[in-house]
Amino acid sequence: MSFLQRMSKKKRIVTITLSIIILALIVFRLLLPTIVKNYLNKTLADMGEYSGHVEDVDIWLIRGAYVINGLEINKTTGKVPVPFLKAPTIDLAVEWKALLHGAIKAKVEFDRPELNFVAGPTKETSQTGAGADWTETFKKLLPIDVNEFQIHNGIIKYNDFHSSPKVDIYINDLELLATNLSNVIEKGEKLPSDLMISGSSIGGGNLSINGKVNVIKKVPDADINMKFTGINLTALNDFAKAYGKFDFEKGKLSIFSEMAVNDGNVVGYVKPLLENVDVLNWSEDGPNFTQKLWQAAIGSTFAIFKNHKKDRFATKVPIEGKLDDKIDTDIFTTVVRVVKNAFIEVYKKNLDDSVNFNTAGQEKEKKFLFFKVKDKDEKEADKKVESDKK
Repeated sequence: MSFLQRMSKKKRIVTITLSIIILALIVFRLLLPTIVKNYLNKTLADMGEYSGHVEDVDIWLIRGAYVINGLEINKTTGKVPVPFLKAPTIDLAVEWKALLHGAIKAKVEFDRPELNFVAGPTKETSQTGAGADWTETFKKLLPIDVNEFQIHNGIIKYNDFHSSPKVDIYINDLELLATNLSNVIEKGEKLPSDLMISGSSIGGGNLSINGKVNVIKKVPDADINMKFTGINLTALNDFAKAYGKFDFEKGKLSIFSEMAVNDGNVVGYVKPLLENVDVLNWSEDGPNFTQKLWQAAIGSTFAIFKNHKKDRFATKVPIEGKLDDKIDTDIFTTVVRVVKNAFIEVYKKNLDDSVNFNTAGQEKEKKFLFFKVKDKDEKEADKKVESDKK
């Protein structure tokens, strides 16, 4: 065999080998969505009390991403008529901004997800998300740490199919953006990640949440402000009738909250504010006599404890404790705040700016009614001041 013949034979072998490799890669690329889909369905099949399924998967090798289409997660124990989570599209990709900082991190985008919480008379007929290790499942779906998380046009629902009337409360048009979750930028910051959430609710309410978080810690730190304003109370009548046995003729509800978590110590408040509330319209037919008496009692409560000058009823529920303990909501202080609002001052329709991340967990002054009760150190300091004056 001549030299040229040997070279021609080697060339054919190389050509055939490369062709087989290219063909194998093409076949693998064509089969890859099915392989990933089967892996995802196997992973989602058993999540404790929940089970999931995806319809299809798209692979985008150029941008290092894959797209999950038609995700649905249902509760497997009991009878709940709606899925826990539906997500038409989930985009999971390498985040190029993090790559420029020398880190391989992921960016996740949910488009039009729907999350359903269900209240029922039993555990089997309720759906809260408990009973599944969501963190472990998410790690299997995306083994790379997430640095940016987004939700677009989301819906969160609360349903009670067993109450009378049935309850259906929702937040829609939900937008969420959480950045720098893996602390790629501004390393060393106590709260490196930004969180922004917005949405609208039943009754025309507007939700706005802004804050800073640190999710890298085992017990995350956070400094969060929330405003939920302009909710038409008549839209909540099914909820009020089902759980309170009364309904609203008119009125607006707003909720303001500040919350800080520092090394497991929680401090904050929730301040609901009701304006122009009318609970009972005696001219309309509807409730029986007993129900009317109950509605009248509710209406009288609002009339007594509201700020009459501005037709406003508000209270401030302080929240304090540790995440590994039961968070304390001081009921006595709550009652005091109601009376205080009615007869002493008008709560501003705004955040108080009274909760600070740096002071979360520190000892605060104690108050009885509206008077400050000084601790032992303060009393000793006052005695010293009086002694010096003499």
